[in-house]
Amino acid sequence: MDRVTSQRPTVAARSIGVLRLVPLVSLAMISGSFAGTLTHEVIGHGLTGLLLGYDFYAFYVSPFGTSEAYLDLRGAAGWKEGLVSAGGIGSDILIGLLILSLLRFVRPYAPKFLLFFWAEDSLIGGSTYLASSSVASLVTGVPNGDPYWISHYLGIPLEALAFGGIVLTLVFYYFLFRKLAPLLGDRVRYLDRNDALATVTTVWVLGMLPLRLISIGLEDEVGARSVRLFFSAAAILLAGHFATMRMEFVQPLATKYFEPRQIVAVGLVATVATATWLGAFGPTSETAHGVIVQEFPYFVNVRIVLWGNLTADARLAFRPGPFENAWANVRNGPPKWDLYLEESAEFMKAMFGTNGSQLLDYGTDGDDFWYSGVWHPEGARVVHMRVTEPQVERTAFDEILLVLRDPWKPDGFIDCLNVTLRGLHLRSSTPATSFSYSESAESGVWLNNSTDTSPSEYSLLLVEIPT
Repeated sequence: MDRVTSQRPTVAARSIGVLRLVPLVSLAMISGSFAGTLTHEVIGHGLTGLLLGYDFYAFYVSPFGTSEAYLDLRGAAGWKEGLVSAGGIGSDILIGLLILSLLRFVRPYAPKFLLFFWAEDSLIGGSTYLASSSVASLVTGVPNGDPYWISHYLGIPLEALAFGGIVLTLVFYYFLFRKLAPLLGDRVRYLDRNDALATVTTVWVLGMLPLRLISIGLEDEVGARSVRLFFSAAAILLAGHFATMRMEFVQPLATKYFEPRQIVAVGLVATVATATWLGAFGPTSETAHGVIVQEFPYFVNVRIVLWGNLTADARLAFRPGPFENAWANVRNGPPKWDLYLEESAEFMKAMFGTNGSQLLDYGTDGDDFWYSGVWHPEGARVVHMRVTEPQVERTAFDEILLVLRDPWKPDGFIDCLNVTLRGLHLRSSTPATSFSYSESAESGVWLNNSTDTSPSEYSLLLVEIPT
């Protein structure tokens, strides 16, 4: 049985001891959440994708809210996408169990305290994510997080994932309670079993409260975060009820409150985690600067000159992403031209419906670049291609129908498409846009801001201009 210390101290001294633990638990939870989220994204999703042969190019980590890993899974088999989605939760559970099993070998109190909350975040974070996202997908019918895609690609019913997540959460809380009660009991003397249950539950729930409030403030998800907090509190209380039944209470020699150096150690680790989050990643995923693992084409501007003989010269300008500061970080580094050239050839094939494309040249330019609703200076990686036989249809009225498909749909989109006609005249376009005219050319541009509002294809009805 776990041995939990017990003695009847004065009420005031006990209360002070309990209050001292709450902010320290909060600080330990911040560093534990950062470590748990980092391993979820990098080891869980990123490493799984790399082992399956796909590019892992960026990630964002926050101890308080949404975190993301960015991989290029185009062309991946469904079961591989399912494994990448499952990698995050799977790594949470495996790493959490590993840390929990190693705690017995850690003697210094502060490292043991910090490692416990890393294990707690990994185990509870993974299991509650599995449960809550599965339930949300079931209730709303809308994809919600990794569990939906695990179900979609691996064929596991969402009901089974939700049930499994709930069961795992309760089981993990049970074993975590049995670890945390003696850990806190070494600092606060319990009166009896009920006092141990009340003290540990109070310290644990109050300790996680600041994280939930910061998360609500950053992401404005009051309902979801409140429900999760209530579920956690109820699960802790239920698991603790059974966990304390098997605990033996003995008289301690003395109460050992946190020493100053232990408080400094816990606070310092939390400060480093917070500073790393704000400095390396940014406060939210929507305004993040994140970490770029490798240069990868994420934004694209396309400029096409279509000639009267129905050949096309295309200028493909790429910027890496997904974060807005990515280009500034990699612009002066060595480009991955093989990646850009391969992407350009596939892009032309999908856009024009033909294999007849030729590479003209490539380099880094300084022109303005459109994305996220704004023109940005300082250029992009540029590849010039020539398409000799675009796929077109001729109508009964000797008109030419050219359909330019967006190769990045549905997961991405062309940020800017500019089409210039030489020796051809535009009758109509779908979607419609305004064209400018000069003596020798007609030119139109489509500026897009999101996958949802951008078209999947651009239809141009053309006629040849007699020479």
